[in-house]
Amino acid sequence: MLYDKAGMTTLVADLRQFHKDLVAVAGDGTSAIDTSSDLGQACERLKQAWSNPASGAENGALEAVVAAKSHWDNAYADKCLSTLDAVASAVESALNNALAADSKVGQSFA
Repeated sequence: MLYDKAGMTTLVADLRQFHKDLVAVAGDGTSAIDTSSDLGQACERLKQAWSNPASGAENGALEAVVAAKSHWDNAYADKCLSTLDAVASAVESALNNALAADSKVGQSFA
């Protein structure tokens, strides 16, 4: 069978790394404000800047940012991260299936 084992292995590793990089920058999309991500930290800074330090009351602009981020998180987690993970898993599965098939064919000629 003709396939590029090294290329497919690299592709899987790259896809997994892209997933990790996206999560580091924008979170995993499962929490409203994930302060472990760059985007979550930015939202947290906005919250601190746009809240009344005495009362803790938040202003309407912050509520709009949190609502927009929540909407974006849902689409991002559902479409981007899950699709990227599914593609990486499919490539990895295809590679494993090809290697298993090659092994069985090789054993039949031994």
